[in-house]
Amino acid sequence: MLSLFLAFSLACHRPPEAPLPDVPSWSVYDGSVLILTVVGEPGPITSTAPPPPDGRLVTHPFLSAAARDAAHEDQLGRLLRASTSMEDFLARLKAAGFRVVAE
Repeated sequence: MLSLFLAFSLACHRPPEAPLPDVPSWSVYDGSVLILTVVGEPGPITSTAPPPPDGRLVTHPFLSAAARDAAHEDQLGRLLRASTSMEDFLARLKAAGFRVVAE
C-alpha cells in the first residue's frame, strides 16, 4: 500500500514554480532579455533581491510573478501597482514596449 501511495505521489508531483496546465502564464522580455515570468493566479511576487529578513513573501490578488532582471523591477512594480486586472497589467507591459509571450 505504501508503494502505491509513493508511486501516486511521485506521478502527481510538480516543480514548485510550474503552473497548473489550465492556468495561463506569460514570459516578459525587454528585447531578448527575460525580465519577468507571470502566472494568472493569485500568489507570491518574488524579486531578484534576497527575501526580507522576516521571510514573508509579498503576495498579489490577481497574479503570481517572478522578476528575472533587477534593472527592470522598479518599472515593473510601478506598472503592476497601476494595474486593475491581469489584462490591464499585460496591456501596460506591452504599451511600455515589452514583449509578452503566452506560455
